[in-house]
Amino acid sequence: MQALTEGLEDYLEAILICESQHRFVRTKHIAEKMQVSSPSAHAAVKELSKLGLVEHESYGYIELTPEGRCEAEKVYSRHKVLYRFFHDFLGLPGKVSEDNACGIEHHFDDMTMRRFTRMLEFLKAKVADDEAFEDELKRALADD
Repeated sequence: MQALTEGLEDYLEAILICESQHRFVRTKHIAEKMQVSSPSAHAAVKELSKLGLVEHESYGYIELTPEGRCEAEKVYSRHKVLYRFFHDFLGLPGKVSEDNACGIEHHFDDMTMRRFTRMLEFLKAKVADDEAFEDELKRALADD
């Protein structure tokens, strides 16, 4: 499979999220989630269909293929881990954490993501076990 663009990865992620919110996913749901026009969402879905990542009949429901679901889950997983880091550890506001996670999620390869996740879990355990470490971390990350 050819490399996906950041935009198409965002659409896969949006479809995955829409599946959890709607019984059946339609182009209008994706357009609302992505804050784009229906024609833009339709064009992206058409491209994802050509790549074999979604199944979509004209004016019908949109479904992720097994390969599409795998790709969508990888992107969404990276997004959640990065959001958690920005929000829970760096203490950034939700919107800032969301924007940063969305921008960076496309640039982490699988090995980097595994190591980043392990580092995050290590920090989480360290903070839970060592109050002095938590205080030191908070001081280090305090606003200027």
